[in-house]
Amino acid sequence: MAFNRSIIPLLGAPGARLTGTKLKENLTNAKIQFNSLAKLMEEFQPDGIFFMMDLTVEAEALGLEIGFPEDDNPCVKEHPIKGPDELSSVVNSWRGVSGRMGVFAEIADKMARELPGKRGSYVIGPLSLAGELVGVTDLCMKLIEDPAFAESVIDFCSRVVSEYSRALIDHGADMIAVLEPTAVLLSKRQFKRFVLPYFERLRSDLSKPLIYHICGDTEHIVEPMGASGAYGLSLDSMVDLNAAAEKIPEDVFLIGNIDPVKVFLQSNEEEVERETAKLLEKMKAVPNFILSSGCD
Repeated sequence: MAFNRSIIPLLGAPGARLTGTKLKENLTNAKIQFNSLAKLMEEFQPDGIFFMMDLTVEAEALGLEIGFPEDDNPCVKEHPIKGPDELSSVVNSWRGVSGRMGVFAEIADKMARELPGKRGSYVIGPLSLAGELVGVTDLCMKLIEDPAFAESVIDFCSRVVSEYSRALIDHGADMIAVLEPTAVLLSKRQFKRFVLPYFERLRSDLSKPLIYHICGDTEHIVEPMGASGAYGLSLDSMVDLNAAAEKIPEDVFLIGNIDPVKVFLQSNEEEVERETAKLLEKMKAVPNFILSSGCD
């Protein structure tokens, strides 16, 4: 049986190339980023689009110092939380949606008013935001040695992510993709304890569909991801989507997963077409499949 496939690639940063702008300009100026997104929609005509991915927006709003190159992804320069005292300081200084969260809320508003199709927004996941605050290596150690403290950090991060997500929805986002790259480092048991409950809480807090996006080889956690209540799972290029489809409910969309480096960056147009056709053929019997790219 043939299905009418939706196509929602993880576009974003390539739009800067189309408008002759720097990535930093796009991540700090709502008008510039919107123009890049509009150009992407005009050029490629996908069924939906997300704004540009930036995993530092929430951390910056919490007061962390960000390294911000002109034409590369920003990154957190410090991980200030070492224990309960530093956590209390960050919690007490949080004043709600602020900083560049407002820039991205403005972009979501312009997308809702002026772009066709589904308009999506990104937020960092609670575990990954906790990793920015504590440091990923230190957080992973805390999950084992001091899980109660780790959970207190993740719990606070869940609150921050929820407030930001509500602001994006209030400004017109049709769906929210929760980016949780740190989760790929966890075992299935750890995932069920330190990640899944916070996603489920976020889902119950919000009125729009949530897409779960975890980078890397997530085959060991696909099953609980599929049971999370997510509207769809955005899976990376190394994941076998047919195998994943057998582990998740039929009403959960599988989104992916053309390799963005080997195919989009390093191949020519004919090879991109060939790889896309191969994936469509491979997934032809899976009705809950949306053609997209892997993690960029």
